[in-house]
Amino acid sequence: MNSHYVVKIPEELWGTRKEDAVGTVVDVYVNPGDTVKEGDILVDVEIEKAILSIESPITGTVIEVHVKKNDQVIPGSKLVTLKPE
Repeated sequence: MNSHYVVKIPEELWGTRKEDAVGTVVDVYVNPGDTVKEGDILVDVEIEKAILSIESPITGTVIEVHVKKNDQVIPGSKLVTLKPE
């Protein structure tokens, strides 16, 4: 059983235009080793001129951050890997 949870860019953020969807990471608020609570903001992403905050769906510890500021992301891109508390 996998004990890690991977937070990804939700595909529904782009609606029906997924084929040409690209977003940009505006800010990353966590680092490996950080403890986060459910609802904490992990990453801000700009999509079609709107800034969207990606929240932690669980309480746990950041194992890996897969993106950095100014990275381009697409639907389903990995953002952060968490180890549940």
